[in-house]
Amino acid sequence: MADPAPAVLALTVVFGGSGFIGSHVVEALAAEGQKVTAVSRTGKWPWVAKPKNTVLVALDLTDHNDDNALAGLLAEATRVINLAGVLYRPTTPRGTFEGLHIHGTHRIVDALARASTPTCRLVHVSTTGVLGPTGTTPLDEEAPPSPTTAYERTKLEGETLALASRRPHREVTIIRPGLVYGPRDLHLLAWFKAIANGTYRAIANGRALWQPIFVDDVVRGIQSALNVQGADGQTIHLAGSERATIADIGAKIGAALGKNGTRASIPYPLAMAAGAILELAYKPLGTDPPLTRARVRTMTQNRVYAIDRAERLLGFKPEVSLDQGLRRTVAWYRSQGFLP
Repeated sequence: MADPAPAVLALTVVFGGSGFIGSHVVEALAAEGQKVTAVSRTGKWPWVAKPKNTVLVALDLTDHNDDNALAGLLAEATRVINLAGVLYRPTTPRGTFEGLHIHGTHRIVDALARASTPTCRLVHVSTTGVLGPTGTTPLDEEAPPSPTTAYERTKLEGETLALASRRPHREVTIIRPGLVYGPRDLHLLAWFKAIANGTYRAIANGRALWQPIFVDDVVRGIQSALNVQGADGQTIHLAGSERATIADIGAKIGAALGKNGTRASIPYPLAMAAGAILELAYKPLGTDPPLTRARVRTMTQNRVYAIDRAERLLGFKPEVSLDQGLRRTVAWYRSQGFLP
């Protein structure tokens, strides 16, 4: 059950505080001795043990009936992190993304406008995906956005709302993580499972360049954005230090699993045809097929980013190598029984 709202609210409020990235952020802030309010739809902590100095609050950012509770929650907040979001799935209606990424952000900034604290810093977490495919040249934060999915488009609108809420007493920083992986992530689990059981095939030889970042590095970047001066009004990329092809990433996952992660790839036209057939076959079931045309496009697009601004403004450099991060991720999957 969610904890009752405390008489004196914690100064740092984390929306999406029990999710993959959010739970790591909450634990890191609590370990610093910070008082933290972790907000989620359920108000539950699904991990091993709730961190000390942490209050759990159930609140639905998509529900107008929770507006008064939201205003009370943020009345005395001096630091707010918005990690609330829903990841892209082919069967997810656009309205789901709009409700959380756009309307939810709008409710947060409206509540902050009525808060009683003299100053507040909002760190709004978006995604590098708002830039769309990048080509082989890493894109920086000044590149024009080119979102390709409802997830990316609504994330971009959320950024715009957050930045528009800046005031002399309210600082706003946009953090755009790249592809985040690590313990507690279930989004990429199917990829690890496919390599573990020998069914994974890259598409078009797996030539696309990606830049994954381990969750602990993302947490450090968010912590820095909360604390440093000079980040107000800035948009900042957080991505890994290594750019690797999908084929190389698959091989590294295989190495972490003790398996051969490299097998013959599927030609792009065949993968697109298979995706179209599977979409039709799974549509009556209301579930996501194992392969879609959107996923084929994603798996064959370059997604690489410049991270110089993060180093300059936040003093941030990724510390966890891809090999290290993948080994730690595999170890967690195994500890949870997700992988043999």
